[in-house]
Amino acid sequence: MASRWTAAGMFEAKKGFRRLKAYKQLPILKQALIVHRQNRQLDQVKDAA
Repeated sequence: MASRWTAAGMFEAKKGFRRLKAYKQLPILKQALIVHRQNRQLDQVKDAA
């Protein structure tokens, strides 16, 4: 029964999802976020020193 409820919930949620228009740019965003995180970690290390 839990599987049925889960499936029903997923079908309901599917109605609210929208397709990303800029999905081709997701790798660029991912790389930018990785660089940002690395820079932030370096700043934290400098502040701790």
